[in-house]
Amino acid sequence: MKLKKITLLLILTFICTISAYCESLSIMHWNIANAFDTIEEPKKNDTVLSPEEYNDKMSLTAGIIKKHMTDIITLCEVENINVLQDLATRCGYEYFYLIEGNDPRGIDVAIMSVYEMNYKSNKDMPTPYPGNPRYKFSRDCVTGQFQTPEGKNFCIVTTHLKSSFRDDGKSEMKRDAQVKGMLNVIENIYNTEKTEPYLIVTGDLNATRYSSPLQILEKAGLKILNYKEKQDDFYTYIYKKEKQDLDYIIVNQKLDKAMKRPKLQAIHDKMVSDVSDHYPIILKFDL
Repeated sequence: MKLKKITLLLILTFICTISAYCESLSIMHWNIANAFDTIEEPKKNDTVLSPEEYNDKMSLTAGIIKKHMTDIITLCEVENINVLQDLATRCGYEYFYLIEGNDPRGIDVAIMSVYEMNYKSNKDMPTPYPGNPRYKFSRDCVTGQFQTPEGKNFCIVTTHLKSSFRDDGKSEMKRDAQVKGMLNVIENIYNTEKTEPYLIVTGDLNATRYSSPLQILEKAGLKILNYKEKQDDFYTYIYKKEKQDLDYIIVNQKLDKAMKRPKLQAIHDKMVSDVSDHYPIILKFDL
């Protein structure tokens, strides 16, 4: 009996020791759809919410985020830093980042985080396509670099690519150009870092599974985690009753190999539909 207790104690000690050196990280991505404020801005084609509409939007959004609280959340369609600050305060995030991008309606990409980040915009980077050498990201492609308490270097890249709304027949060509711009952003990160960071790419790519923009990312060696889940169970958008992915979580090979016990989840709560037509997705893992 004593021997069994000693063996059990040693096993528990070993597990605790291993856990002490194991870091966990969680990240959510969500297009929260038209998170506008109550102020009209003449230079933007923005939507102006009433105070009641704004408070309802923020309360519902914060409620869902807090229910599934992650270390980091990347967002699409946030109007400005004031809206983001309000949301971060409601959710309890210390750090929040947004730089005004290129969208004529004023909808931007943003990050909220428990980690302080070195946050950069690439809104002025050219993403040319035939016939338009001056084309740029529709909103932005931002980066957020940080280090975990154990000294592991991470980089988050998040974006919101060209929509097919009012398609001029060039939407996919434009998304392909912007995806190549994303790869240029990633290459710049690799060129400036002494060692390759763990990379997480998130965003509303406005592209379905296996389409041309996703193929470009795959050929570059990135791992599209959505593909590890069945489409019927894991989807971020429904179009004409068809389940689709428009939003993605993608990692580099270094992180794909290093992740332990990764868990990918799409949140299909009914409350989500009251906030957005996109479903949030979450990645959790140990390192």
